Formats: sequence, structure tokens, C-alpha cells
Amino acid sequence: MRSVVPVMLERPEWVRASGSVLAHHGACCDRARNWLVAMSRSHDFAATDGLAYAGPTWLTKRYTWGPTRWPTAWCEAVNARTIDCGVFAAFARAIFHAKGIDAHPGQVLREYAEESTTHWQDLWSSIPGAFNWIGARVVYHEVCIVPVGPGEARVYDPTDGVWLDPGVRRGHGGHIAIRAELPTAMAWGEHVLVHGQWVTGDDCR
Repeated sequence: MRSVVPVMLERPEWVRASGSVLAHHGACCDRARNWLVAMSRSHDFAATDGLAYAGPTWLTKRYTWGPTRWPTAWCEAVNARTIDCGVFAAFARAIFHAKGIDAHPGQVLREYAEESTTHWQDLWSSIPGAFNWIGARVVYHEVCIVPVGPGEARVYDPTDGVWLDPGVRRGHGGHIAIRAELPTAMAWGEHVLVHGQWVTGDDCR
């Protein structure tokens, strides 16, 4: 597998970036966050994803993926129609936490055709100072790391509403590297996720 190290060196902001955090204005943001949690609880009664808890798949129906102007606050993000992967991930972590489930920030690098990345570059160019998440063929994307057992985690992609397969995949949309923000090392398939370290297909146990 081709190493992702040169790609990350071209985008040093990817190396040091951490999970997106929504600003908090006060009571308006408390109401927005409470609404989000209440909505998720109502959807949990009708949805399951095979675990003891359900991922918040309803987010993908409520919100369209697209540019977000940062910094953004809870009250602004909840009322938006279009949100980026950072907002999706922040929403999902809050929902998991409200259900008593640990969830931590994570990032993946994904591979796409240049036709897709060129389109996204045009779309995000309208947002001054936006995070430079788009490379020529590789993009930076935020996910959630969810512990599911002693020393074991799963990776939830709230933007697509799916649990990611730990098998490293090539081709359009394939994830080729992952980094987790975890208090302790955890296994994800054959990979060991260690806080702050990028893991590729070459880093199996």
C-alpha cells in the first residue's frame, strides 16, 4: 500500500488538527444541545444498528453535508441546513455522551478521484479561512471513536451514518489512514489506535 506520509507532510495542518469543537454562547446553545439529544432519543426507539445502542443515523436525513463557517456555535449549527463533517462528529459525540456512551474524536484520510476533490475545492472556496481538508486525491475527514469493550473500539462516521470497516480499502472513498484521540490504546480490527498517532494498513498488530 502506498504510504500516506508524503500526503500528510504536504498538509501539516492535518498532522496537528484535533476534533472540531462547537462554541457555546449560553442559554441559546444549551437549548440547541438539549433539542439535539431529545431528537436522538426519540429516534432510538425506532432504530437500531445491531449494537446495544444505535448510532445517530437520523443526522444524515436532517442535515446536508457541505461547508460550515468556523467558529460556529451550538445554536447556529443546530439551526443550519448544511453542516460539515466536523459538526456531524461534534453532534454524534454529544449524542453518545448523553446516552452514557464514551465517544472520542477521530480523523481518517480518504482517497477520491480528482473530479470529486476539484468540485469540493470549488465549493469550499466560498468560505474564507476554511480548514484545508482537501488534497489532490486524499481528503481529511472527522469520525467518532466509540469503545465497545475492554480495549476494543469501533469507528462511527456520522456524516454517512455508518460504522466503518477496519479493513483498509483502496479506491474511491476508501479510508487509508486513521488517528484517534483516546485516553488508552484500543484495537480496531487488526489496528491498534494510539492517541495522536496516524495508523495505516502497514501498522497492524
